[in-house]
Amino acid sequence: MKNLMITAAASALIFGAAACTETETEYGETSYDETQTAEMTNETDETAMDDEVLMAETDTDTDVDMMDVETVYLTSTELSADELIGAPVIGSTGDDIATVDDFLIGPNGEIKSVIFRESNFLDAIGDKGALPFNELDLTMNAGDEARFTVAMTEEAIENVEEFSQDGLNDYRLASEMIGTTAEFINSDESIRINDIILTENGQATYAIVGDMMDDERQLAFNRINVEQGDGGEIIIDAAYDDLETMPIFKYHEDVDADGYSDDDDLEDDMDIDADASLDADTDNEMENEY
Repeated sequence: MKNLMITAAASALIFGAAACTETETEYGETSYDETQTAEMTNETDETAMDDEVLMAETDTDTDVDMMDVETVYLTSTELSADELIGAPVIGSTGDDIATVDDFLIGPNGEIKSVIFRESNFLDAIGDKGALPFNELDLTMNAGDEARFTVAMTEEAIENVEEFSQDGLNDYRLASEMIGTTAEFINSDESIRINDIILTENGQATYAIVGDMMDDERQLAFNRINVEQGDGGEIIIDAAYDDLETMPIFKYHEDVDADGYSDDDDLEDDMDIDADASLDADTDNEMENEY
């Protein structure tokens, strides 16, 4: 009887120890799982925060790179000074009596005079003369080429006083400014002036600036300051960084044989991308349903 009780007591002790061990093991496993889950959750949260920061930085960079800059084109009421130089001057008899050689620009951007040569456009030897801009009429021929007409005969235009300058490169003439490098204010950066845009009434409104590899930009002419005197400099009243916000300038809109412009192609590409994205979203929804 005593042996049986001892055996029973030993069994109880063994089972109790086993139960305690199992409880401790389960408790230990539970604590480890909770700790691991918490660590994983923290790592997930930190990763999500890092992803959000990265996405925010990426969005900022994209906003800078994808800055919406306006593209402008030469309108029917605007004239390119660079293209007008060399245009014929037609006299009252309908004959070519001179060639446009340059434009004299006043302090406020007004075209004070048209400088001409007393010769046809194939001869650059004739003497220079000057006529007020409003005394000539600008017309376009059948080939959309500019020409000036004036109510004068060849003999009369030969008697116009010869035009002369006190010094060279004082930037009073359009040809002196076109092709010249201008400096940005308070900067060592510079850019080339490629053209000057005039109105039909003879006012310089814009300068077209740009380098060989970049888009040309439209700059208000009144932001160009000229240091008078021989060898003076041209200063642009803007910072170099402002160049990226200036409108992109093109002389005409590129149109293909079907009558579509580059802007139309861009809109079509955007529509295609939008449709593709919509189709992809629809496919994903159908896969999730099944």
